[in-house]
Amino acid sequence: MKKVINNIIELDKKDRIVLFLIGSTIGNAFVAVVKFVLSLTIPSMWFFVNAIFSFVLAICRFLTVKRYGKSRQIKDETKKLEAEYRIYMHNGILLILLGIAYFFVSSYMYYKGTNTTMHEYITYLVALMAFYSIGSSIYGMIKYKRNQEPIIKGIKITKFASALTSIVLTQVVLLDTFCEGYDSTLNGYTGMGVSLIIIVLGLYMIITAKKDS
Repeated sequence: MKKVINNIIELDKKDRIVLFLIGSTIGNAFVAVVKFVLSLTIPSMWFFVNAIFSFVLAICRFLTVKRYGKSRQIKDETKKLEAEYRIYMHNGILLILLGIAYFFVSSYMYYKGTNTTMHEYITYLVALMAFYSIGSSIYGMIKYKRNQEPIIKGIKITKFASALTSIVLTQVVLLDTFCEGYDSTLNGYTGMGVSLIIIVLGLYMIITAKKDS
């Protein structure tokens, strides 16, 4: 154990940051898997799509870290930075595609409603997982707010996008479980608003990648 701690201490600053972000990404991936398992038992297409969305973003963060490992082997610093910005831009493109998909899902939610029927205890579990995603994202944004390296920024932004969908998820399950007869179009409005923010985040990543690379 002591050797492991010493190895972590000996890592450079960027590698330590990525290592800790891997830990939080594993936590978010676990949450995504639990959401997916729950979606198979809950008769709600919207909940299933939301779980898939979280799972794809978790995979995206893992692939980002994996590709970062390959970019570290590049000796030329200029080429290394270019490789990192390519990864960053690819994440931006993925966010735009997911944001568009989430907009259509939210539009369906607006017209058809959500009707996410589940036991109260499962509602609490889903809300707890959502708050974990939101909290870990906010913590990462604050802790590494001054770090502008493309890989770190890419992980932070994708985590933030996942947290935004968790806000919608929390709203839906709480209102569907505890508020009878409420106007379900509110969920659609919130979902469409979040999808637009995700698209803007993706555009921001692409623009900054082209500008700074």
